[in-house]
Amino acid sequence: MSRSADFWLHDGSIILSVENTLFRVHQTILVNHSQVFADLFSLPQPNAADGGDETIEGCRVVVLADDSAADFEDLLGAIYHPSHFDDLPADADLDVLLEFISGILRLSTKYIIPALRKRCISLLSARFPTTYEDYMASSPRPYTPSMAKSAGERFEDHGVVQDDTIATMTTPVTATYSTVTFSLAPTSPPTTLASSIYPVPSSSRPINPIPNNAAHPSPTIPPTIRHSRSRRHSSQRHDHHRNREQDHERSRDKPSKPTKPFKTPSIPSFPLPKSSSLMRTITLAQSTNVPTILPYLYYLLARTSSPRRFLSHSPTSLSWHQKTLVLVGRTHLHAAELSLSHAFLIAFEASPNCVTPNACRASRGPMMEWAMLCTTGRGPEPLRPWERWERLGVCGRCVGHAKGKHERGRREVWERLPGFFEMGSWSRLGKTQDA
Repeated sequence: MSRSADFWLHDGSIILSVENTLFRVHQTILVNHSQVFADLFSLPQPNAADGGDETIEGCRVVVLADDSAADFEDLLGAIYHPSHFDDLPADADLDVLLEFISGILRLSTKYIIPALRKRCISLLSARFPTTYEDYMASSPRPYTPSMAKSAGERFEDHGVVQDDTIATMTTPVTATYSTVTFSLAPTSPPTTLASSIYPVPSSSRPINPIPNNAAHPSPTIPPTIRHSRSRRHSSQRHDHHRNREQDHERSRDKPSKPTKPFKTPSIPSFPLPKSSSLMRTITLAQSTNVPTILPYLYYLLARTSSPRRFLSHSPTSLSWHQKTLVLVGRTHLHAAELSLSHAFLIAFEASPNCVTPNACRASRGPMMEWAMLCTTGRGPEPLRPWERWERLGVCGRCVGHAKGKHERGRREVWERLPGFFEMGSWSRLGKTQDA
């Protein structure tokens, strides 16, 4: 038996024997953290000689069977050092996280230490969300109104209110160019596809729609000079508008850039986990009663492009029953992508308030985008937000309508996710974990 280098405390009051390691610690500290330890220390030890407890240096020895010395040292580190979890890097990959918390989670579950168990579960939940809102916050490219506005969404910057089905003009739009100034009063919605996709430029202040030369007439200019100057100015205006149109054409097929990148300071961006790491996490979650993170873990495995990654045998691989659940769930995810999250591409529906219904219904953009998704060799990802809205080739109102269907479909996929892997419902998993 060897003494622990970090937890052989000379003023300790009790010695715990774990595997081949002795830990001398303070009995009162352990009792204050766990009622299980309080009950354990009140019982006589089965290996006591002559009816008395074994002692070392006057301290009673308690044997903890079936525990790992490394796990117990991690547990003591978390109990004795409040800043223990600060040693975990914020951007640590999943393998580092598992190495750091596995022992603490196992023993805090066994000895009922709620504070440490909750802390470990919160670290896992940050990687594997248990609500749709948490998933959106931790998603690599989530769709939010503040991100990557498509051409249809830009109406919002010009006094247009958009929901899933309708966009209506609410305030006058003022605009200014370098050579002309004008103001648009509230009118009926645009009637052409191009005018509905590309908005009128914004203005910093309202402009009086009085011609430039009405309030301040030009001084008298000789006819020859005036004629030459007007031709030169007309040529400049023509070149200016031609350059604007060329720039506009070049940018039509480019996805719009977000004005502000989506950042969630409280949820860092984590490296993509390996299949072996996901399987280790599944095993840990099942052995420590943390079922709420299992649906998303199974989803990550099922969406891989090649099932061989989790079907092959390895020391960290799942049981064949678990692998079967992943394959069954994979089939459900394919069906959910077709009928829920990406149904707006397969069976495109124009908005009831579409400004160009014939053109939008005839657009081949939705089916072409779905065909591209099907030929990329990827796995099913019904939760992943789709962002190529400018590729649909439809008006802004139809884009908004499609976004609404896409968002509702993804939410429904999330609600059904536990059932895809035969785990019941989210509420049932939460009750099981809290029991």
